[in-house]
Parts: sequence; C-alpha cells; structure tokens
Amino acid sequence: MEGALVSACTGVMNSLLAKLSTVLENEYARKKTVGKDVLFLRSELSCMDAAMHKYATLSDEPDLQVRTWMKQVRELAYDIEDTVDAFMARNENSSSDNDEPTGMRGFVIGSIRKLRELLSSLSGSCAASQEIKELKNQVLEVNDRRKRYKLDVSVPMASSGSIIDSRLPAFYSEVGALVGIDGPMDKIISLLIREEAADEDADADADAGSLHEHKMVSITGFGGLGKTTLAKQVYQRIKGQFDCAAFVFVSQMPDMKRVLLDLLSGLGTTGNMWDDERQLIDKIREFLHDKRYLIVIDDIWSISAWEILKCVFPENNNSGSRIITTTRILDIAMLCCSTFKGSIYHIQPLSDSDSKRLFSKRIFHRENSCPSHLEELSKMILRKCGGLPLAIHHVASLLATKPSTKEEWELVLNSIGSAHENSHPLQRLKKILLLSFYDLPPHLKTCLLYLSIYPEDYKIDSKTLIRRWIAEGFIAQDRCRRLDQVAKSYFNDLINRSMILPVAIAYDGSVQYCQVHDLVLNIIVSMAKEENFVTVVNGQKCNSFTEKIRRLSLQFNDSEDVVMPTAKSNNICLRSLNVFGFNRKQVYHLANLQALRVLGLGYCLRLENHHIECLGNMLQLRYLVIHSQYVTELPCQIGSLKHLEVLDVTFCSIQALPETVARLRKLSCLYVSIATRLPEMIGNMQCLEELYHMSISSNNIRLITDLSCLTKLRELAITVEEPVGTKCYRSRYMDAFLASLGELGRHSLESLTLNYKGDESFILDQSMGSCFSTRHLRKLVIWKTLSRVPNWMSIVDSLIHLELYISRMERSDIDMLKGISTLLYLRLVFTGHAPNGAPTIDSQGFQDLKELHLLVFISGTWPVLTPGAMQKLQKYHLTFKLQKAQCDSGVLDFGLQHLSNLQHVCVMIIPSGATSEETLVAEDAIRSAISIHPNKPTFELGICE
Repeated sequence: MEGALVSACTGVMNSLLAKLSTVLENEYARKKTVGKDVLFLRSELSCMDAAMHKYATLSDEPDLQVRTWMKQVRELAYDIEDTVDAFMARNENSSSDNDEPTGMRGFVIGSIRKLRELLSSLSGSCAASQEIKELKNQVLEVNDRRKRYKLDVSVPMASSGSIIDSRLPAFYSEVGALVGIDGPMDKIISLLIREEAADEDADADADAGSLHEHKMVSITGFGGLGKTTLAKQVYQRIKGQFDCAAFVFVSQMPDMKRVLLDLLSGLGTTGNMWDDERQLIDKIREFLHDKRYLIVIDDIWSISAWEILKCVFPENNNSGSRIITTTRILDIAMLCCSTFKGSIYHIQPLSDSDSKRLFSKRIFHRENSCPSHLEELSKMILRKCGGLPLAIHHVASLLATKPSTKEEWELVLNSIGSAHENSHPLQRLKKILLLSFYDLPPHLKTCLLYLSIYPEDYKIDSKTLIRRWIAEGFIAQDRCRRLDQVAKSYFNDLINRSMILPVAIAYDGSVQYCQVHDLVLNIIVSMAKEENFVTVVNGQKCNSFTEKIRRLSLQFNDSEDVVMPTAKSNNICLRSLNVFGFNRKQVYHLANLQALRVLGLGYCLRLENHHIECLGNMLQLRYLVIHSQYVTELPCQIGSLKHLEVLDVTFCSIQALPETVARLRKLSCLYVSIATRLPEMIGNMQCLEELYHMSISSNNIRLITDLSCLTKLRELAITVEEPVGTKCYRSRYMDAFLASLGELGRHSLESLTLNYKGDESFILDQSMGSCFSTRHLRKLVIWKTLSRVPNWMSIVDSLIHLELYISRMERSDIDMLKGISTLLYLRLVFTGHAPNGAPTIDSQGFQDLKELHLLVFISGTWPVLTPGAMQKLQKYHLTFKLQKAQCDSGVLDFGLQHLSNLQHVCVMIIPSGATSEETLVAEDAIRSAISIHPNKPTFELGICE
C-alpha cells in the first residue's frame, strides 16, 4: 500500500486497488458476504484502471465522451476508497493499544471491549456488505456505459487550428514590431561570435583548432517567452558571416525524416524522400564537413530527437561553425551544450516598461499611447500576462478588434487564462501553453495541477510543497530513495520543464521558493475544477459548489469574506482543506471530516482550542498545520491519528504536547515552538526525520537518552539547558547528550541547530568534535556565543553550511574556518572586539564559498578582502557598525572589487556615533564600489536606526 498513488488523471485507482488487496488478505475480510464482492470490485476496477492509464498517457486532450467517463470513474474510485478506509479504520481501532491496563482491571475492560466488538462486528458487517453491494452496482453501470459508447475507439480532440504551426508568426515577425529583444540578441551574439574574437586577440599564437571549434548557445525558458523569435533575429543578424545557414523546426512529436529533409533544403542542397534517416544524415555530414555553417534547431522536446540531430554535425569541422538550439526543457539544453562547447541562455520575461511598449504598439500602433481611462486596466492586463511576449501579443490582438471601452477591456481581463475562453487569440495562447502540460507524464500532471491550491503570486516553499505531495499520495515508492527524494526529483522536473518558475535559489543550487505563472495558474485552476481535483474559493462570486468536493482551497484577504461550502456531503468527501490569506472572521467547520488527508490551517488567526476538538476523528489525516496564538493545547485524541506524517504547530501557544503524541509511529516531521515541551517516550517515534524544536530541561536525562533512538532523524533543532545538581549528575547528563548526538550522527543526521544555555566550555571541549565529524552532517548552527572558534572545527570536513556567534575576532579564527574546504555558506556574527585588528580574507581558503553573511558589532572594522579572495562567492551580506573615525579617515574599502563572481550584495549600516551626513558618505562609498564592479551585481542597502 506504500507505493499506491493518487493521480489527477486516474484518481485514487492505484491506492484503491492496493487497499482492496489488503482487505482480501486480512482476517476480517474472510466473511463471504464481504470478500466475494470485494474480489469482484478489485477485478473490475483493475480493467478500468488499465483503460484510464491509456487515456492519461495521450499526448493531447481526450475527447468529451472519454473525459466524462474518466471523471465518473475517478469519483466512483474516491467513493469506494472512502468506504474501504472507514471499514479498515473500524477494525484498526478495535485492536488493543500497548498501554491498556493489566491485571483484573485489564481483564474486565478487555472482556467488555470484546463484547462490544462482537456486537459492532455483526452490525458493521451487514452495513459494509450493503455499502459494497451498492458500489458494485455503480461499477457495473459505469463500465457498461464505456462499452455502450465504444470509448476505446475515441480519439483526442483536434482543434480547427491544430494544423497551423504556432511558431510561424514569431518566425516572420518584423524587427520593427519587436520590443526588448536588443539586449538578449546582443548577449547571444557575444556568446557565439565576439568571445571568439576576444580569444584570438588575447593569444594570437593559440592552436587554431581550439579557436575555431564548434560553439553553441541553447536558449531555454517558459513557453511563450519568445525563444523562436530571439533565435530567428540572431540568425538573420549573423548568417551572412557563414558559408551556409539553416533554420529548422523540430516540435513536440517530430517526423525526424521530414526535419532532416528540411535541414538539407535550408542548407541549399537536396535529399530524396525515399532516403532513410541514416542516408540523410550522411548527406548532411558530407555537405557540412568543409564549411563554416550556422544552424538553428528550434523547439526540441525530447532527448531522442537531439540524439539523432547531433549526428549531422561533423566532428572534424574546425571552421568556427555555430549552432543555436531552443527548448523549454533545461535538461535538454544542458545535454545540447555538453555535446559541443556550449552556453545556456535563460530567456527572461519582458520588463514592465517593455511590456507596456509592446502592448501599446500592437493596439494603438505607437508606444505609450494608451488612453487615460484605460490606463489602470492596461496595468492589470499586463500584470496577468507576466512579461510573456506571446501573451501580450495575443491579448493586444484581441483588444485591437474591440471598442476601447472599460466594459470591453474588463471582459477580456476576466477571460485571460480561462480554459473556457473561445476567442481565437486566447484559444491559440491556451493551446501553446497546454503543449507543455500534455507533454508531462501523468505523475507530473498531478503534481502540477495540485499547485492550483495556491493563490496568484504566492511564493511556494518547495519543502512544504514536497511534504504536501507525499501526504496526498502523489509520490511513487522507490527502493533506492526516500519519498522526499523522489518528490524532489518531481519538483526539479517541473522546474527543468519551465512549468514552475524558481524565485529563490539557495547557495547549493536548490530552489527554495517557486511560483506559477499567472496564465498557467489560471489554466490549471480551470482544469483542476473540471476534473474535480481542486476547488478554489477566493472571494469571487460563486453560485454553487460541486456535490462532492475532494480538495478545497480557501483564499482570504482582510477586505472581504469568503463564502464557504457548508453541505454535509462536501465535508464527508473532503480529502484536503487548505487556507491561505489571513482570515480574522471565519473558521471552517471542521466536524465530520473523516476522509481528510491534508489540513493546512497556517493562516487561521481566530482558531481556538474548541475548533480543533474533533481532530481525533480524522483518522486518515497525514498532514496537519495549525498556526494560531489562541491554540494553547492539542486534544489528547490526536494520538489516534495513526497515519499522521507531518505535525506543525510552530506558531501556537502550546506549552506541552499531550503524551499521546508519542503514539504517532508514522510521524516524520514535528515542528513546535521553542517553548513547547515534548512528551516522554519520544523514542517511540522512530520514523521522525525532522524535529524542530526540541527543548531539554536541566533535569530530563531520560529525554536525552530517548533522543538516541531517533536514528532516522536528519534535521534537528535543539535547546539544552546546563544541568544542575551534583558533579556526577552533570557529568552523566552531558555524557548522555554527547552519546545521543554521536548516535544520530552515525546514522542520518544532516542538519543540527544547537542552542546551549550554559558555559561555553562544553561546546569548546574537544570531545564535542566527535559528534560533528561524521560523514552525514552538512549543516551546523550554534546559537551559543563563543569566545573563539572551537579547535575541533579543524577535523570537520563535510560541512557546507555553518553559522557561528563569536565574541572575539582573531586571525586564527578565520584561519580555522578556512580549513573547512567544503563550505558553501558561512554566517558569522562578531559581537565583541578584535584585539589584533581586523583579520584578512585572502586567496587561501573559502575556495568554494557561495554565500557569506557577516554581522560585525565590533569597535574595530570588518574583515579585509584582498585580491584572489573567495572567487566563487555570489552573495555577500554585510551588517556593520559605522564609526565616526572610519568616516573621518575618508577610506571605506569593502574589497568588493576582488570578488570576481559576485552577483548580489546586501549591506546594512548601523550608525555608531556617526552623523547622518557621515552615514551618507558611507552609502556613497558602497554605491560607488557596486557601480564599478564588472558584474553589475544586484544591490540592497539599509540603515538600521
């Protein structure tokens, strides 16, 4: 059952079939009244599942009859699984718990329980039998309907415009009609042509072969950003410098023989239709072997297509030929560039000013000419288009055919991105965007459609999203990887395919936050609604709700109330309830949510204890987030949630978790505030992988010992009080703590945040090093302010992330840290003084550091950067005290010029005796250093009063 999946295309069919098998195998299903019908359901549904998978893997949208039948099967599968879940839950709850009383009292209680179970079993068996018979009849009816309408011979829907290549208008665009293309075009030409000239000037005696080798640029990005247009303009600009040139389209489902023939034709030679692919490749290679050529291969969708196309380029051609490819998929761009010496160009959306220029030129035939009464609406429309040239062009084309009135423009604004919009330009836009969606495998379609729960412009935390996917059952089991690792690969696939957009990238290259383009969001919201996958309620007028809501997203804001569905049938079927936006007036009625898997109440500020009394009845719950200061305790019945995997009550006012939490044997993530006391017997929760925050009092040695049992723990934030009592007890306490940390380190611990409320000698002691020198530990944060960097840091050789608070800054401290060659991220807070002056960061050490945060609260100065320092550093954050003496000297050297790979700088100034005029002098010095940096890094500057 662990590998059973939930899919937007096939619903819970896989999960259901696995559960039906479990029911048949277990003892309670041997009753003939139930077992026979369950066997029939499993067999019949298996056949339906095969048909559903066939339709789900189509590369285009199935026709209306098939979609209707699939929806009926999905809904039926949900209903059957709800019945089976309730049936299994009744039997699970009848089993005795480990903490039941023993002796005479236990005998009496056990006898009464068994009598109740017998009576319940007799009545429950009849009820279950009747429910399953009714479901059996529904299955027969749905399957008969498929046979009656001969759905197996149905074909995907074909739009009337499907035979027209949507890239042709972009290919034949006039240069004068384009906006914002000059900068990208110059950049690509520089990568292709000008860098070669620079190489030749720098070394005239270099080997000619290396100077004239193949060079490639692969343009990648979201559909509609103008990759074809950009490639075509570069092609037109530079093709005269080559002996021959060609521009060929590949497309999503290419006829490779036709592509090769087009390439031959574009190069000015001919091929025969009766030639096979190998013969055509040989002809192209023979033609190109002694020529300097420029070839553009547009719109590559698959690795297999590139594997064929790369064969046309002769290996021994050293005449300085150039290749340009375009693709929506980053992995394919990387593969192309690995074949030849290549660079990836990530095409970006248009800026606000360029978007406005393009919009005005298309409608009013000149720039910045929008009538004043339409100015606000034009901003709203452009915001929806999100800098997508294709979207701006199509929406503007539609508006150009309509009267310039507010009413008409409002209608277009409301229709942008709708899956049901039938106007020709918007249908064409939708079709282009949907190409990427239908190219996804079923599991990625499911994960993408789930993003419809989020509001527009919402920054989605990747880690939270992954945990939600797992709880919903979207992630396939893998023998070699954890579920979160598999889910991370799904997430990266969607990023690589440009379906979701990264907005915050960490020092290790991972995406911390992402967003969905507004147009894509509108489309997937419509599709999720049509398939009853997700229902979004966001304050807009809604006259009715579907009879059975499976996943509900409530999106509030402070200015309006949201009309929430209240039908009892909705509650019974609800599997996921998510609230976004702070709601100060309403609380969703949480009773009767027996099928609920995911409950996200992160924004319910008015939530109180009595609202969550019914949590213990949500026996299918996997994911629970509650953030409200008015919640001061969790119900004891929470221990009944045997499937719970994530529990997050970080921002609640809970002093202690109930002891029953220790029964949650499947819990993998537990997030509580630093003030929340954990229950005894936490060692029973051996599936825990992430624990934030664990507080251990000075006399709780048992909790420390139990910590060592959590051998799957990968991330831990812990506060430890200094022990009080006899010397012997203090020694036992600290030995137990070190032993537990060492045990975790030997197993899975990757991240440790440690706050020690005691004397620093414990942290500085060399014995502490044995806990942190394990091969797994990647992140270490020590909140305790230390007088120096611990000597045991010299033996730590696996850290990539380190945060320390130091009261004294010496050169030896910096040298100690330089020795950790694996560091990518370093945050140092200097709180005291520097007796020997500011230390120096030079070319020795920190060779791989990508991100540095320095907070300097010292009556001296910040570390001095010298030539060759931190050549891979991309982000530099500096917070420092500005003294009058520094301003009087007239020299404020930040050493930024030595950081050759710098991309972003953030500086926070804390005036310390410096006047406002002197602070301005410091600001000017920082701005000047940024302005002359060759990388033109992005920049943030703040004054902390």
